[in-house]
Amino acid sequence: MPDDLEPSFVIPWFERPEFESLGIPVDEEYFGAAEKCFMQDVRELPAKISEYEAKESVMVERDDGTSFNLWEEEAERCRKLFAELEPLQAIVDSTEAQFRIHFEVAWAKLFQLLANGEIECTAIDFDRWDNCVEREEFEEAAQFELIMASSIPLNFDWKQNKIKIGARNFAALRVRTDHVLKHREFLLPKPKPVTLGQFGSFFVSSNTDRPAARRKRGRPHEVNWGDLREHLANLVEGGLAPNTKESCIYELIAYAEKELGKSPSRSSVQRNLNKELNLVYAQN
Repeated sequence: MPDDLEPSFVIPWFERPEFESLGIPVDEEYFGAAEKCFMQDVRELPAKISEYEAKESVMVERDDGTSFNLWEEEAERCRKLFAELEPLQAIVDSTEAQFRIHFEVAWAKLFQLLANGEIECTAIDFDRWDNCVEREEFEEAAQFELIMASSIPLNFDWKQNKIKIGARNFAALRVRTDHVLKHREFLLPKPKPVTLGQFGSFFVSSNTDRPAARRKRGRPHEVNWGDLREHLANLVEGGLAPNTKESCIYELIAYAEKELGKSPSRSSVQRNLNKELNLVYAQN
């Protein structure tokens, strides 16, 4: 289990069976729009543009003797990306908003099942986890404990995925999907038949209310390459960029592992940051 106690997989967008199960009309444009907007943090792009525009110039020389402003280049890249993705993000938002009411109602009803003892919630004691990991007792660290329904307040926000009971901090709250599936007709209005996996993916993922930085669930997660581009730009601005492209790639991998909790491969870093690396190391 990763250090942030979140599953290391994501659901980037709703699939067709989830529309059909809840009787929500399928917008064919949604799937392509969601795929393009996934992991792009579209809402943050205007702030990024302003941030880059306000930075002092950092000039980088190309192999042909011409030079360019690194931050101006980044601002222009973000402007083009925002112009392309803003209308697509609007399609994604309007479509996923139709799932929100189903999600909120389902979680409210789930609380009733917990209170009645019809299903159980388990979680990991975070402090115990931390101590066990320090001793490299990973199997022991991953032990889940039963959370009593009486310990869960009525206004509890399930999406935060953590709860404090007395002096103990718990994280990674979970219920068994097959137990939830047993009560599916109670949780969702007039549901159509779906498989366990289809229903489980909807119920445990708050795709309808997801902050950009929060990992979703269901498919292998991806690196936010914008973070690595910015780190590379900061290295260049501070005169800290390694002497060779190869060394820089491994510096970016180390940064991603330490600061972002991700482990990109060498080839993926070179592929996704190829333009930026070539510009910085064109003279080498």
